[in-house]
Amino acid sequence: MTSPGRTKTEQAYHALRRAIVVGDLAEDAPLDDAMLLTHYGFGRTPTREALKRLADEQFITYPPHRTPYVRGIKLGDLSRLYEARHLLEEPVARLAARRVTSARLDRLDWICDRIDEEIAAGHPYEAVEYDHEFHLEIAKSTDNRFLAESVNKLNCGSLRIWYLAHSRLGMETVNEGHRAVKAALVERDSEKAAVLVSEHIDTSYARQMELQKLDTIT
Repeated sequence: MTSPGRTKTEQAYHALRRAIVVGDLAEDAPLDDAMLLTHYGFGRTPTREALKRLADEQFITYPPHRTPYVRGIKLGDLSRLYEARHLLEEPVARLAARRVTSARLDRLDWICDRIDEEIAAGHPYEAVEYDHEFHLEIAKSTDNRFLAESVNKLNCGSLRIWYLAHSRLGMETVNEGHRAVKAALVERDSEKAAVLVSEHIDTSYARQMELQKLDTIT
């Protein structure tokens, strides 16, 4: 299926991004040209351009002169990953509370509504993508593209584990934290925004730990 208005490279990028997040392309799986061309059929150049973008966004690892592979997050990496989120996203929230525009606030509302719709429809992948967009929109609200790029790359690398948590543990309460953060931004309360983002990140980490326990039991 093709999407109107998207180039072949964009179509390849979105198809491979989804396949990585939902696990159709397994962690550490080699992404050789022959397999991708046979399975997805986008052509060699669009596929390679898509892979370069996915590597830049931390979805895959693309070693020089070697076959790229899906980037994984090991159990031992989780605490450091969430430590990085705290160090990056809390000050971003403080700055966003001072600089956010009405248009950005409206956009955050729109994203929250889309998340609710996808949760109600039982679509964890779409909900995860909007979840990512919510955090990126907060970063964009700082009016600092370097912070936005950093948040984007850090959280792109996390989408796979977000998807696992959403699909296996449920999504019903996920959006509550988003709406609370958005309300703090409306109030221009920098410290409250940072505290709520911190709590939201802690909740996400706790869900990952719960997921690990389930895997141990099963």
